[in-house]
Amino acid sequence: MKHYCSVLFLLCAIFISSVIGSKYQTRVQRGQLLKHATQKYGLRSFFQHQHVADFRDYAYFGNITLGTPIAPAPEQTFLVVLDTGSSNVWVPDNTCGLHDRRSACQRKNKFFATDSSSYEKDGRPFSISYGTGSASGVFGKDTLCFSDTTLCIKSQIFGQASTIAPFFANQEIDGILGLGFTDLAVNDAPPPFVNAVNQGLVDQPIFTVYLEHHGMKRAANGGYFTYGGEDPDHCGEIITWIPLTRASYWQFRMQAVGVDSVHENTAGWEVISDTGTSFIGGPGKVIEKIAEKYGAEYDEFNESYFIPCSKVKSLPSLKLQINDIQLEIDPINLVAYPDSKECDLTLFGIYGGGFGPSWILGDPFIRQFCNIHDIENKRLGLAHSKQQDDI
Repeated sequence: MKHYCSVLFLLCAIFISSVIGSKYQTRVQRGQLLKHATQKYGLRSFFQHQHVADFRDYAYFGNITLGTPIAPAPEQTFLVVLDTGSSNVWVPDNTCGLHDRRSACQRKNKFFATDSSSYEKDGRPFSISYGTGSASGVFGKDTLCFSDTTLCIKSQIFGQASTIAPFFANQEIDGILGLGFTDLAVNDAPPPFVNAVNQGLVDQPIFTVYLEHHGMKRAANGGYFTYGGEDPDHCGEIITWIPLTRASYWQFRMQAVGVDSVHENTAGWEVISDTGTSFIGGPGKVIEKIAEKYGAEYDEFNESYFIPCSKVKSLPSLKLQINDIQLEIDPINLVAYPDSKECDLTLFGIYGGGFGPSWILGDPFIRQFCNIHDIENKRLGLAHSKQQDDI
């Protein structure tokens, strides 16, 4: 994995290497030492790559740590969804499920405030709901670090969840880390990357998301989140910068969508880009028409569309018009593989009214186009992914 570093960061690495006295330290050991040096001396993190695991193209997870360990307590690490569709951070607290053997917290990593020397009590209650579950508890403050990086945010407000929804019981994640804007956050708790920008920890107020497709495989390295800049290793030149219509979600305008032609559906809608949503969601009637174009059948039990996997390579692309530019999502990025015979067409209908966005452009959109999130200028950049098409 290539890092883009400043002279100061390189000098720091050389200094630490000389202290260790060996050039054969593992990447994990070097990363931990660099992280602690960054915390101690207040060094800026600049361009930082964090890898995420790809769970068969249905979800992408990364690790964070919370707190400063008090010996002999170990570092407190949590597997989370790095979610651009929300703005709060929460992990299970050690009180979660304490007296309930059926609690969804039973198999989760839990946060112990007493094991961290940098923990600060907040005490305000929080409750947050998602499309698939909820979490509630109290807020606390501590140092939050993104794994694989030296990016550590001091006094980050996070939720210590004492209750989480049953949905999370069989999910491999411990919690969720939101990467939206503060306006979306419960109790206006600034999200970690907003805090990183405010604390001067990154070179640019930008983070880039690159996600890969791996079909039926579970890939330990399934993509990268790059904090503080773009990701030229994995992403091409920026195609367009899309101005946000609202800076809470990463929300913008989509003008049209279609299969044979982008002009098949031209009503225009508010949409969001969301790393925390596995599929692309849109108005029910529009999604039904698109699924029919693909020859997909609807599975009422699983509430999903499916097609024979053998037909994937012959499918047409999904065409979107955004910012007056026609964009195409290749069929390889529009499917997920629950098995080798029937593939999920990664579309779902959103029914009912409301004032929120009409479309959610989830992981299939982000597999096709790297998303460059510009916090300061409130805009979203798109660039072609450099991943090859073969699975």
